[in-house]
Parts: sequence; C-alpha cells; structure tokens
Amino acid sequence: MKQFFLALLCVLAIKANGQDTVKRRIMTTRESSFRFKLDTNQIVYDEQGKALHYYQYEKLLNTGDYTMRLSGSPSDPATKRYLKKLSDQEKNAQFESVKARMVIKSPVLQEGMSLNTMPLTRAINATELDGKVIVLIFWGADCPPCTESFASLNDFLKQIHNPEDLLLLAITPDDKEVADAKLKEKPLLYAQLLSNARSITKDYQLSTYPSFVVADKSHVIRYAISGSSSITLPMLKSTIKAVLFQ
Repeated sequence: MKQFFLALLCVLAIKANGQDTVKRRIMTTRESSFRFKLDTNQIVYDEQGKALHYYQYEKLLNTGDYTMRLSGSPSDPATKRYLKKLSDQEKNAQFESVKARMVIKSPVLQEGMSLNTMPLTRAINATELDGKVIVLIFWGADCPPCTESFASLNDFLKQIHNPEDLLLLAITPDDKEVADAKLKEKPLLYAQLLSNARSITKDYQLSTYPSFVVADKSHVIRYAISGSSSITLPMLKSTIKAVLFQ
C-alpha cells in the first residue's frame, strides 16, 4: 500500500510539473510574440506621396533624418502614416523627447554606471574586454527592427579607422544555427556572436529587443537604449564615435 501511494504521488508530481512546463512555454511564447509584434505589411508614404513598405521606410528612419507622422487619429482606419524629413534642430529636440521613454529599464544598464562584465565572461575571455569600447547589441532572429538596423550600422562601422579598439557583441537567445543563418542574410560587421545567451540577458535583467549599450574604454556606460526609433541608430553611432576617440 505504501508503494502504491508513493507511485501515485510521483505520477501527480510529474503531471503537475508537465502542466507547469507547458504553462511556462505558453507564457514565453506570448512574451516573445508581444516583444516582436510588428506589422511589416504596413504602408508608409514619403513626402512625395510614394507608398513605402516596411523594409524601405525602416531604412530611411534608421538614417535619423526622418520621423513618422500621422494624418489623423491612430484609431481611425483612414489615417495614413508618412515620413517627414527633420532639420538638425528637430533631430535634437526629438532625441531629448524620445530618449526618456527609450532608456533601458534594467537597473544594471544605466548611463553613468560601470558595466558589469562578469556575465560576458561566460562566453568570452576577460582579457578581450580590457581597454575596449564595448558595444552590446541584444537582438533576436525573428525581430525585424533588430536585423534591419545592421545595414545602417555596417555603413558606419566601415568608416571607423580603429576597429581594433572596438568589441561588438551580438547577444541573442537564439541557438547558433538560427543566429548564424540570420547573420548570413543580414551581416553585422565586426560582430562577435554570443548565441544561446539567455543567461547573459537574465544577468543584465533585460527582456526587450533590440537593445543597445555602449561602454567606453573604462567600461562606463555611455548609451543604453531599448527599441527602434529614428533617434536610436544616429545616437548610437555618435556615441561609439565619441568614445572611440576619447
């Protein structure tokens, strides 16, 4: 009889654990779907009224020269989205207004803080970090704003005369095969891939993609932004350039 009850308890425990595993898996899927929810079929119009698809207008937004405007209420199905070119003054004003809403929420990845490099040493040798400007790009293969930023970054990185002073880490929870396939399709210059990196993102208390962090050669964080907007890449490039030549 005792063995019977022990067996019954084991079955119930396995069943409960299985239900919990399924529940966690569903929650993870929902979180992932929410994080990467994006309508890539949305049409946006340029200043001449030409219809642009996602990969066309995202490329223009990544230059930092444009912002997106609405012709009416967001809830009105007839409302159109269009691009507007920004003046330098408008760019600065937009950066200041948008930055506060895009600051990384993680308490350990804030501008002015010293970057804790211990999570990174799970994947790379600590000596590789010494005296380097560290750029962390947190991304996912199924996140279009993440990978569409790479081409614009490549154009910038090609102009850097001292890439040996830069350590660019492309950190993703995806497995190596998936990440490698995406980087073959959407290359990222000078990047060192850290795949299967859920433990690293967990240590940094980060769950939003894309996220960008720049730490100077003393490993002080100078830039920490989550999300994609017209200010994200221009200010990222500006920060990298500034700290490389400090």
